[in-house]
Amino acid sequence: MAPFPELIQALLDPKTYQHSPPRVDLVQTQMSFVFLVGDYVYKVKKPVNLGYLDYTTLEKRHFFCQREVDLNRRLCPDAYLGVVTITEQAGQVSIDEPGKLLEYAVKMR
Repeated sequence: MAPFPELIQALLDPKTYQHSPPRVDLVQTQMSFVFLVGDYVYKVKKPVNLGYLDYTTLEKRHFFCQREVDLNRRLCPDAYLGVVTITEQAGQVSIDEPGKLLEYAVKMR
């Protein structure tokens, strides 16, 4: 199995998250990396084009993250918390912190 991309490896490190979870578990779907982080879940869309969906650009992934939150909040308002940024500053990947934008994720409870 090929190693995970650098960003995914960074998101597997509990130090990446502000609330300091004891561990991070990863579940993959065909279209997403899903990080189970204590009381929270972060879903990062994979840069794939499966014909019926196209997440190949950062802009498209941002759009579809926001669309997912907007649609699912109607039935699960307490579960879908919003779209967060994944950034990098001085070699450290962070969630919703200042820095160079790397990716977006759907944050859920």
